[in-house]
Amino acid sequence: MRKKLLIVLILQGACLTLVMGVEARPTWTFELLGGDAYCFRMPLTITQSGDEDIELTATYKTNSFVPPIYYAYRFARWQDTRAWELEFVHLKMELTNPPSEVQHFEISHGYNLLTLNRAWTVKALILRVGGGIVISHPENTVRERSLAWDKGIFKTGYHLSGVTAQVAVGKRWQIGRKFFLTFDGKLTGSYARVPVADGHADVPNAAIHGLIGLGYEF
Repeated sequence: MRKKLLIVLILQGACLTLVMGVEARPTWTFELLGGDAYCFRMPLTITQSGDEDIELTATYKTNSFVPPIYYAYRFARWQDTRAWELEFVHLKMELTNPPSEVQHFEISHGYNLLTLNRAWTVKALILRVGGGIVISHPENTVRERSLAWDKGIFKTGYHLSGVTAQVAVGKRWQIGRKFFLTFDGKLTGSYARVPVADGHADVPNAAIHGLIGLGYEF
């Protein structure tokens, strides 16, 4: 009788371990999102060799629905209610109040935010915090001097320009066994130094973002 009881207990423990292992197995998700962002007024300083610095409080428009449009994508590895995420946000910025010395100033191929996030679920919401880098593609003409495009990473015009951080809250709605709708609201704070002809510009950014998209669970 004791042997049978012991065998039953061992089998029950093995089954429980198996079930817990299945429940704890990590899952992977991919999300593709679109939306818009609002950039707060921020200081902008442009430094060019041989000239005085240009300083102003800059206002920007994002042109989110003008190609290349605003978008984001995110890979995540979920373990129970927590996840590690790799996220990319393609933010655009065009200066709308340039002084007379600045003929053109925008970062429209991307004031791109690449972050590593920690996410967790709280009731029906997903909270996330993250930090990472700014990858920029500036286009500008200052004092009639235009920035060459064949600079930066592999001469593509992209530059590793600074750092960024974010806090966000999101929600999901399942629309099938694997697919889900996803919504995010986020606040980002960033600092970047981008090149101009014969100098550079210090371009901090603070923005709020609203995103909606489609996700898939592997």
